[in-house]
Amino acid sequence: MKNLALRWQARWRAFRQPIAPEKSALLKARWDSLPVELQTPHQLSGRHLTHCGFITGASYCSFHCTHCYLPKNANEVPIPALVDVKAQIEASRRAQGPGGGLQITGGDLADAYWRAGRPDELVEIVRHTVAVGLVPMLMTHGQTLIEQPAFLRRLLIEGGLRQIAVHVDMTQAGRHGFPISRVKSEADLHPVREGFTALAAELRRETGLPLELAHNCTVTQRNISSIPDLVRWFLAEPERTRIWRNLSFLPEADTGRTAFSREPVTPRRVWEAICEGVGQSLDGHAYIGGHPECNQGTTLLMSRRTGRCVPLLPTDEKSKVLLVELVTAFGGISTMTTDADPVGTGGSSLLPWRLAGALVRSPRLALRAATRLLVLVQNGTLPGGQLRDLLSGCAHTINIGTHNFMDAAQVARADRDPVVKARLEACVFKGSIHNRATGEWETVPMCAMNQGRWSAIYEERIRDQAGRVIPGEPAAESVLAAAEPGR
Repeated sequence: MKNLALRWQARWRAFRQPIAPEKSALLKARWDSLPVELQTPHQLSGRHLTHCGFITGASYCSFHCTHCYLPKNANEVPIPALVDVKAQIEASRRAQGPGGGLQITGGDLADAYWRAGRPDELVEIVRHTVAVGLVPMLMTHGQTLIEQPAFLRRLLIEGGLRQIAVHVDMTQAGRHGFPISRVKSEADLHPVREGFTALAAELRRETGLPLELAHNCTVTQRNISSIPDLVRWFLAEPERTRIWRNLSFLPEADTGRTAFSREPVTPRRVWEAICEGVGQSLDGHAYIGGHPECNQGTTLLMSRRTGRCVPLLPTDEKSKVLLVELVTAFGGISTMTTDADPVGTGGSSLLPWRLAGALVRSPRLALRAATRLLVLVQNGTLPGGQLRDLLSGCAHTINIGTHNFMDAAQVARADRDPVVKARLEACVFKGSIHNRATGEWETVPMCAMNQGRWSAIYEERIRDQAGRVIPGEPAAESVLAAAEPGR
C-alpha cells in the first residue's frame, strides 16, 4: 500500500507540474547562450535540453580498442574519491535541472570498480545520481556486467539504474571469445549483442524494472560496409528494439589513442549507411541538438504487432510548423522513459502523466495536434495501424543517429575557426568540471575533454594520490595491477 501511495503521489506531481520552474529557467538561459545563427525553429538545445551530462569517473578499462579517445596513461590513474564523484554529480544537476541525463563514464566504471574490489561505490554513484534528480546511464563495453550479472542486478535494484549504453564494435580488443583479429564484420559480433539482449530481458522479467539498453558503435573504414546489416539486425525483431531503444553511430575522430583510418569515414557516409539499413531515406536534421555538424538523427516508430518501422515525425510543412509550437510549449518535459516512479516502488514511466498535464494546460494546442494527427492518418502519411498500435501500447520508439566528435587538432584551433567555436559553444554533451584555479564549476564539451582536459585531470589525480595513504584501503592502481598480472 505504501508503494502504491508513493506511485500515485509521483504521478500527481508530474501531472500538476509537467515542467519544473527550475528547468524552465535553465532552458531559457541555455537558449540565450546559443550562437544566434543556431537559435532556429528546429533547435532542441534550450527548448528540450540544456545538455546531456557526463562524469569524469574512474579511467580504467581492460580493453585496448583501436579507437579510444582517452589518454595513454588512463589505466595508471587512481579511482577518484567517492566524495569527488558525488560533487560532480551535484554540479551536473545544478547545470541541467531535474530529469537530465547523466552518463556514468570515464573509462569503463563497471570494469574499474569490479576489478578494484569496490563495487559498492559504483552502486552508490548510481543511487546518488537518481537521488539528486538525474537519470543515470552507465557507459560500458559490458564484459564485466555480462560475466557478473549479480553486480548488474545490484545496480538496478539498489542503485536505481535503468539505462545502460553498451559499446560493441570491431574496434574493440579484449572481448572474451572475440579476438579482434578474428572479427571480420559487425555480424561476427551479433552473438555478443544477443547475449546482452537476453540478459536484459531476463532482468526485466525477474525484477519488473524497465531496463533499457543503448548501442554505441564507432564507425571506421574497416566496418562502414557492415553498418546497414547491423541496423537491419536490430530492426528485424520488434522485441529486440524494445530493449535497445537507442542506436548511436560514432564516426571516428583523430583524438586520444585512436589509430585513425587512412580514408576516414564521413558523417554523411555513415548516415547513408543507416538509411540503407532502415530501407528508407531519413531526414536527420528535422530537429538538431546543438550544432548540425555535431549530431543528426531521427526517431522511428516500431509496431510490435506487424514489425513495421516508420519515421515518427511527419515531414509536411503544416506538421513541421505545429511541431515547432509543440516543442516550444512542451519541450521542457523530460521524455526519458526511465524517468519513473520512486525507486523501489516498481512503478512505470511518468512521461504519460507529464504529457497529460501539459496538454490539459494548453487545450487549443492539444486540439490542433489531435486534429493534425487525424489528417495524417486519413491521408496515409501515418499508417492508421501504426497509430492504433502506439495508443494501445503495441508500438515503441527507437532513436537512431550519429554523434560526430571533432579531431583534437580541430578543437585546438577553436579561437580562429568560427565553426569549431560555434560547435563548442552549442555542445549538448558536457561534463561538470571543477576548475581548481578559480574554484568554480565549468561545463566542458566532450570534444574539449578529448583535446586536452582529460590529461590535465588525470595528472591532478596522480599528483593527489602520490604520498597519500588511506588507512585500510590500497591505492587504486595497485588494486588494478593485481587484477591483471603481467600488464
